[in-house]
Amino acid sequence: MLGFDHRCLTILRRSLSAAEPDEGCALLIGSCSQRGFWRLEQVWPCCNVWLPRSARDQRFTLDPREQLAAQRWARQHRQQVLGVAHSHPRGSAEPSPRDRHWGIPGSLVLILSGDGDLKGWWLAADRRVREVPIEVWDTRCGDRLPEVP
Repeated sequence: MLGFDHRCLTILRRSLSAAEPDEGCALLIGSCSQRGFWRLEQVWPCCNVWLPRSARDQRFTLDPREQLAAQRWARQHRQQVLGVAHSHPRGSAEPSPRDRHWGIPGSLVLILSGDGDLKGWWLAADRRVREVPIEVWDTRCGDRLPEVP
């Protein structure tokens, strides 16, 4: 299961949607328990630097400098990069064959569809995907975030 608060959800949706009609992308920073519970703490919006620019409506790549900065920040804050989020402005929230081929095995993938559907996936070493349930916590009323089990 992947859990995060409304702040992360808002940043994620807005940053991925801001790139439309191109695919938006971001890194997911947080922690993971030994029982496979991921807790998203930060969304690190990134620029889609895919070349040629004309194909960015169907493809994305993260700027390597942003990846290094996010990894450095995560280490300094005793967290880790859990995976990548990106949008499918004209498609579903399902991983495409291209997503499975280019993704990093052993990481989370969040996909925001053009109609606003958000789904989480685990990309295994064999490039198969398994859906990861998402739980959004309401922290607007001062609720404490659940501890990572």
